[in-house]
This record gives sequence, C-alpha cells and structure tokens, in this order.
Amino acid sequence: MEKNTLTVSPGKTQGYDNPVHLKITMGAMLREVVGECLRSPLASPYLIHYKPKARRREQIDAKDHWTSVTPDYLTREFSKARDAAHAYDHVPAGERPTFHEIRALGAWLYEQQNFPQEYIQALMGHADEKMTKHYQEGHDEKKIEYVEVGAELAF
Repeated sequence: MEKNTLTVSPGKTQGYDNPVHLKITMGAMLREVVGECLRSPLASPYLIHYKPKARRREQIDAKDHWTSVTPDYLTREFSKARDAAHAYDHVPAGERPTFHEIRALGAWLYEQQNFPQEYIQALMGHADEKMTKHYQEGHDEKKIEYVEVGAELAF
C-alpha cells in the first residue's frame, strides 16, 4: 500500500518458460478494494479469501490454505452477484454474461486503446499471444462478407 502497487504472480503461469509477474499501479478504485480486503478480520496470506462454512479435511487438503478460494470461486460468485443485481433478468440464464466474457471484453478494450499485445498478454496471464488473441476475438460487430452474384435470368 505504501508504494501504491499490487504484485501478482498468477499461479497458472509458474510452469511457463517465462512465468508472468505483474506489478500493478493501483488506481483509486482498486486501492479502495485492496484496502477493504486487507481490513478483513480473517488472517489469510491471500488478498482474496473467505471463511468456508464447513472445514472438511478433504476440502482443506485440496487447497494451499484453508482460506484460499477454489479455482471456480470467482466465476460462481460473479454469477451470483450478477443475478442478485437483477440487471439481466430479461435475458435467459444461459445467455447472461459470464466472468470470462467480461474478462475477454477487457482484453479487447485494452487492444482498442492500442496497448501493446505483450502488455495485454501479461495482464491476462497467458503463456502465448494465441490465447490472448482468442480472448480478444468476437467483440467487433460482425463483418459482413458479401458474395457477388448476378441476376441475369432470361424470361
């Protein structure tokens, strides 16, 4: 907090030839959220953490720390918060935006603002540019390709 930075080493990149390590300068909103996480009464080595309702041995053994979140935790909690906000009640449940779709939109927005591809790739924690490009695809309006034909029938 003193240096107004947040350091992140995404676990999924540790097996890469060049693991990703980020040093993020926090904006005001991110700093506020990080401060709230740090004020948690629950002692945890993780910024994002929670107190499980039950602590079964197999659940504890499956995680690095009993307060750590599972890989699908943010996805599930995002869906719950999205639905609790009632912003997409008019959209069928299976068509509502997901955590990963919002993340992919973020990657595309960085691309639209001319951030270097290497920067976006690191921010996304991807091993190669191919995966980042995959996330960035599909946000432009569909480009229509016309097939030229002639209407020269004789009547």
